[in-house]
Amino acid sequence: MNLLVVADVHGCSKTLKTLVRGQWNPHDEFLILVGDLVNKGPKSAKVIEYVRDLQTEYPYSVFVVRGNHEQMLVDAYDQPTQKLAFYEKFKKDLLRRGIPLKKTIDWMRRLPLKWENKYVLITHAGVALHARDPFIAGNLRSVLHNRSALKNVGKLQIFGHVIQEPGIPRYYPSANAWGIDTGCWRGGGLHAIRLTRTGEILEFLREPTHSTDL
Repeated sequence: MNLLVVADVHGCSKTLKTLVRGQWNPHDEFLILVGDLVNKGPKSAKVIEYVRDLQTEYPYSVFVVRGNHEQMLVDAYDQPTQKLAFYEKFKKDLLRRGIPLKKTIDWMRRLPLKWENKYVLITHAGVALHARDPFIAGNLRSVLHNRSALKNVGKLQIFGHVIQEPGIPRYYPSANAWGIDTGCWRGGGLHAIRLTRTGEILEFLREPTHSTDL
């Protein structure tokens, strides 16, 4: 099966739905989201509801790796004395949609830090060149938080997290890595890469940010 890898959604539910409905073949492709489904854009709870519905309908075809913004919500839930304005808004949005907070946080907590096979590694922020252990969530150079140079891990990397300028995915040849976040929430559109399971790029896709997501 091919892979359809989607960049940071950040609360842009209409844009995500349009991309998925128009481009994803659930019977012939894995759909993989690089994390940061939430925050910044206006409809984080709606994004979570949609993605979880997709996972229920296609449990063996839809994958989400954890982003730093999902981790922020988990941390805010675990440490309620720490005030996080986005967390309070997210709770209210979930309540309005009748979505249980605890189940949502538990789902985020279980999200893996990577999706990989022999040829492709997909994380939220990429594997840092000098990270001691990139898969420890609290590490500032972890695959949740990294903004430094990337390591060549011997397979194609795809990551989000850092907005690529000028609004198009960027290839990092020394690391054999593609950064695909283009700031959907600020009007940069939602990008995706379609590739084979062996890492051959088939095409780049871009869904313009829908006006209701701005």
